[in-house]
Amino acid sequence: MSLSNAKLKSLLNKPQEKRFELSDRDGLSVRVSITGTLTFQYRFRFKGKAKRLSLGQYPGVTLSQCRQKIPEIKQYLQEGKDPIAELKRKRFDNKIMIDDCIKAFMERHVVRLSPKTQYLYKYTFNKHVLGKCEIPAEEITMSEWFEFFDRIEDQHSSITARDMLVRMKTCMRFAIKRGIIESTPLLSIATKDIGSNSAIGERVVSPEEIRTVWRELDKSKCYPTTANSIKLASLTGARLGEIRHMKKDHLDLKNKIWTVPKEISKTRKTIVRPIAPEAFKIIKWQLDTFGEITDYVFPSGSYKKQISPQTINKLSRHVVARAKMAPWSSHDFRRSLSTILSSKGVELHVSEKMLGHNLGGILAVYNKHHWIEEQRAAYE
Repeated sequence: MSLSNAKLKSLLNKPQEKRFELSDRDGLSVRVSITGTLTFQYRFRFKGKAKRLSLGQYPGVTLSQCRQKIPEIKQYLQEGKDPIAELKRKRFDNKIMIDDCIKAFMERHVVRLSPKTQYLYKYTFNKHVLGKCEIPAEEITMSEWFEFFDRIEDQHSSITARDMLVRMKTCMRFAIKRGIIESTPLLSIATKDIGSNSAIGERVVSPEEIRTVWRELDKSKCYPTTANSIKLASLTGARLGEIRHMKKDHLDLKNKIWTVPKEISKTRKTIVRPIAPEAFKIIKWQLDTFGEITDYVFPSGSYKKQISPQTINKLSRHVVARAKMAPWSSHDFRRSLSTILSSKGVELHVSEKMLGHNLGGILAVYNKHHWIEEQRAAYE
């Protein structure tokens, strides 16, 4: 019996008691792992020995694509050539490079992710990988991969090196599933072998320190939008990405409501916040200044896109150095908001809504209330 897409979908990612195979036709079959991973393969005999050629994993590679490869494989056998060796040579002749894998990954996978995640992948790949390797992807050795990540750690940080390992492994798994490459020793490198994780933050910026930050921002000759984005972060406890991606149509100025669409929310849920008076002054200034030339409330210097996190972080470091403060980031203001409001008796579910967190337990399932007036009172 031939395979079908319906049959494959019914098995995909479904746990099995043991590994097994299902045949299609013309020597094509699919191997089903105990975790429900589906790998297409072609069985054949070459010089009296039974062999198996992996054609990629479903659904990265489709049943139709595998069937289309069969005539080419049979042609190699008729010519007395080993299909495994020939297809591998063909990949090398075509020079499947790391850049090719990244391009396919960005176009077929990353494009489906949130704008913030897309930007992160694009920025890190451009900075650390693209155009920096002239060796075919499958020829890069284990030691060369380690040298690559060690160089990132030396030039940047151990946290950056580990983050890049995770992103590169995700990319290369995609390339293998799509049949772009067959294997890479990169996947054998454990996350713990490279760099380190970022530490859980403990910094709570006090109200007096926030006053100092504002004074330094007012004295700075920086681009006003950069200073205003930091000020708004300290007033709202919002994530920097939510502020950076704020657009005019996210704002209800009449009712003083700011809605963060789920497409740019870290939690993939819509976030609704009231706009307190001081925050409203900042947003109104940004709209009055830039509203006629861009949809972004906090635009970059070119006005064509949102302000970059690098620009904001650079000013934050400047303020820290100038005021001789303990280091902080805009994300630390979230911890400040939660800590200060707790000390003032604000209920936890209200402060969690202000931070844009998903509520846990039964509240997450049944309670869709935003507690707007309670948030407004807490902000003020």
